Amino acid sequence: MQFDIHTSDATPAFPPEQTLKRRVVAFWEWFAGEADRFHGHYEGTARVENLTDEVSDQVDELLPGMAWVFGPGGKPGEHSFTLSGEGIAFKQMLARYWLEQAPEIPGWCFHSERVASPDPGHFSLRFGELEFKVMEFWVTPEVDEENECIDLTVWHPLADRIDKGQCQTALFLVLDEILGETGTGHWIGEMEFSRKKLGASMPILELKEFLEVTRADRGWKFIHPCDTWTSYGIPAEKRGEKPRFDTIAGTSRGWRVLRSYLDKPDGFTDPFREAGAQWVYLSFPSSLLPDGRQVDARGEMEEIIEAALAGERSGIPLGGAIGNRNAYLDFLIFDGERSLALIREAARNAGVPAETRLEFLDSRSPGRPLFPGT
Repeated sequence: MQFDIHTSDATPAFPPEQTLKRRVVAFWEWFAGEADRFHGHYEGTARVENLTDEVSDQVDELLPGMAWVFGPGGKPGEHSFTLSGEGIAFKQMLARYWLEQAPEIPGWCFHSERVASPDPGHFSLRFGELEFKVMEFWVTPEVDEENECIDLTVWHPLADRIDKGQCQTALFLVLDEILGETGTGHWIGEMEFSRKKLGASMPILELKEFLEVTRADRGWKFIHPCDTWTSYGIPAEKRGEKPRFDTIAGTSRGWRVLRSYLDKPDGFTDPFREAGAQWVYLSFPSSLLPDGRQVDARGEMEEIIEAALAGERSGIPLGGAIGNRNAYLDFLIFDGERSLALIREAARNAGVPAETRLEFLDSRSPGRPLFPGT
């Protein structure tokens, strides 16, 4: 079985007001209208090269920077379409949102990440005249107890005939077939190719069972990257006057993006904006939270706003923090000004202080009072 993986590096064709929610709606309207024709083109293990330009154009325009692939479905006569962030955490959030809006389309199933194949032994990948077959990969696994993952030394008979980057690409795609995209990203640590097959090596198809036994023996738990929350704080000696640099303690569902901001706040560009989403946050004096209930009170406000956004499929919470000056509530919004209106209305109902400001993590967007006229 062979698949072509397609990645877009295109810049968005829509103006900034074309929000992620509108883009996703437009994508599903387009796909639903073409689904029967796509189904007719794609039969069993046949390649879909004749659809590549057409599908790529739509993904480039509506969901730039995402990868896509057709594949087999989960039952006879069914095909799949996968939109993937290729293991990049913030893109995985966007792909999950895209999947949550998927309609029921007969003959199709959809995924927001490449899933493990029920029969990966038939997978192969071609680079020019060279064909990498999954059964030809051999690996020597080493358990990394501290990081709860498996490091791999890898051998393949053709590895010396293509460059290192192509070898890595082939290996990642083979691992995705065996473990799924998220499984590969979560459970596989360091990888290196060896020029010789090591004595303790095993066929790569046995890796999944090895991993399952290792996980069970050690009690390792899996948490999807989109559901991972990170606790953080800024050391007292590094706190300052810049926005959010007074943080004492916080939690974040988008820690890699927030960490990038904290590393270089001046000129920071919100990576969600390319797809029509935005990281926004509410900021108000932490002294306005009830004494002794600061964390609980902030959490109760967040829950009310979260419910309002969820009801319109317009955003999700990303966490928040309490600092020695301000308290913060973070959200990822999917529908621009409509999402902000929902936040404003829910914030009133939640008793958010009148002094609250609406801020954007992106340095190009100036903040403003949440409640006009205050």
